[in-house]
Amino acid sequence: MDTAISSKIKALDPDVAYREIVRLTLEDRFIWDFQRSLELGLFRTFSVPSIARLLHKTGEFEKNGQKRYDDTVLLLINILQHGYEEAPGSQFLNRMNKTHAHYQISNDDYLFTLSTFVIDPIDWIERFGWRPLMSKEKVALFNVWRQIGVRMGIHSIPASLDDMRRWSEQFVEEQFTYSQANAQVAKATLGIVKSWLTDWLAGFVEPVTSTLLNDRTRRSLGLKPPPAWARTMIPALLRMRGRLMRLGLMGHQQKVPDGKRSYPDGYSADELAPARLLNAEKKPHTVRANNT
Repeated sequence: MDTAISSKIKALDPDVAYREIVRLTLEDRFIWDFQRSLELGLFRTFSVPSIARLLHKTGEFEKNGQKRYDDTVLLLINILQHGYEEAPGSQFLNRMNKTHAHYQISNDDYLFTLSTFVIDPIDWIERFGWRPLMSKEKVALFNVWRQIGVRMGIHSIPASLDDMRRWSEQFVEEQFTYSQANAQVAKATLGIVKSWLTDWLAGFVEPVTSTLLNDRTRRSLGLKPPPAWARTMIPALLRMRGRLMRLGLMGHQQKVPDGKRSYPDGYSADELAPARLLNAEKKPHTVRANNT
């Protein structure tokens, strides 16, 4: 099913106009899909013990989970929507880089996280989207995140989408393993989602999440396998949503994440970081005298 937006995308070169293609893809009723897939991508990063240990050590998901969730989603969506070379997109990228500068993070951990931003939306939309992504949309998404990765100081980024997928699969094979930190960060994140819901709906959060993750990720996080009803019903409901959207029966308007749980009066890029880091950045730096 062609739309005015998809017709515009077909006329663009994904190796040149990749930022415009990604912006148009988001506008073509895919904001919800990107948000859900990036959430699942977070759980995949928690499956890497070195990443989970750092996240657990900061305590942000356990102590300030809603803000940590909102900050992550708002940073990523704003960079995708607005690009990274000019304001406001560049401000969100700069904020993300300033936050990361406070921590020691390996290049491979950075690169795997970057790969989830590319691969997980593609795979989610392949399964549940209202239309499949065109090949040039996939290439454009890779090109956008590759350029963002360069601006994050990540090196050895694979040269193509296929190469990135192969690299990611090998990393998963080598690094996904259970640790207590994985389970603790995953549990805290599930708690964030449960807090949005009434008690009886909150009971569905873990079975639904477990259904949408693969076996290896579930084991790495210490999650129970999903019950039979969830394995059957959840994918079916998501595919039905896609069909209804394709028929024009739902989803004409999609809400951009607004972070109102953490920022009821709106937000700026400078606020999207842990409070303790923001406070530390406000303190004047002192220069030590050399007594030698």
